[in-house]
Amino acid sequence: ASYRPEPKAGTDLNVQIKIHAEYSLAVNDRFGVKVRLSERIRTWDRPCRTDARADLSWTWSRFMLNSRLNVLHCVGTGILGYVEGGYQTGSLAAYLRLGAYRIDSWDDRIYVYEYDAPGSFNVPAYYGRGVWSAAVFSYRIQRYLRIYFRASYIAYPFRQVQNKKPGRAELKIQSVFRF
Repeated sequence: ASYRPEPKAGTDLNVQIKIHAEYSLAVNDRFGVKVRLSERIRTWDRPCRTDARADLSWTWSRFMLNSRLNVLHCVGTGILGYVEGGYQTGSLAAYLRLGAYRIDSWDDRIYVYEYDAPGSFNVPAYYGRGVWSAAVFSYRIQRYLRIYFRASYIAYPFRQVQNKKPGRAELKIQSVFRF
């Protein structure tokens, strides 16, 4: 909970309360479920923001599979979901994520952490209606050299013709030397 003594947005009382509940269940050593519910209540601007999220994860040997469904309600209701697969050994790691979202209000935007190269921080705010994919690959060539590769693409196929927006692609290559 927080209190701001300076008036904000024309209100005299500036109070904000955040509530967060999380539950994790490991069905066995390979399969897990995680559910999270959070609520923000405040006396200025948008008074309520409710965020519900469910994650399923499965691992087997060097393989992993994750999925997420995220629903957020503030002005409207935003929905985002993705499926991600990965493979990891000592010298090789590869991940592929495919997702879709429908978020019509900026106040309902949903942030998702994405795999990236070391030193890069990638947490996009998804808003609008679209689909995306991202592939991340790293390979250790020698004990002192590792190469990282990230390619992603986002498209907006669900927009009306008069509001068409071109897709966006990104390619990142990075090498890390350790002596």
